[in-house]
Amino acid sequence: MKKQILLKTYVLILFSLTGYILSGCEKEDDAPARDQFLGVFTVVESCGSGNDTYEIIIMESGTNANAIIINNLYDWEESASASISGNNVTIPSQLLDGITFSGSGSISGNTLTINLSVSTGDASDNCNLICTRK
Repeated sequence: MKKQILLKTYVLILFSLTGYILSGCEKEDDAPARDQFLGVFTVVESCGSGNDTYEIIIMESGTNANAIIINNLYDWEESASASISGNNVTIPSQLLDGITFSGSGSISGNTLTINLSVSTGDASDNCNLICTRK
């Protein structure tokens, strides 16, 4: 009788410990928010000056976990820096090869939408970019 009680207690403890150990093995989603922005996107751009289709490549920036680099923004073959907060992206005003860029946007699934302002010394353009992950 004592052996049965000890065996049942041992089995109960074993199952309890197994459940406790396995519950600690859940995958935590601690990837930086920027990871959802990384990759190659096809851009359909609608601007006051006209429409265009091209690709951008978004990469990590080494500056911090909330920073990215957008290559070929406005089909301009330059690298613009941007910051991430949750699902939102901000492109601070920056001069790239004679053109000032600034904008903001958000991502939902595989679609990134950006509202972009572009200006030179004598002209400006406002664009809406719909970027779809390839």
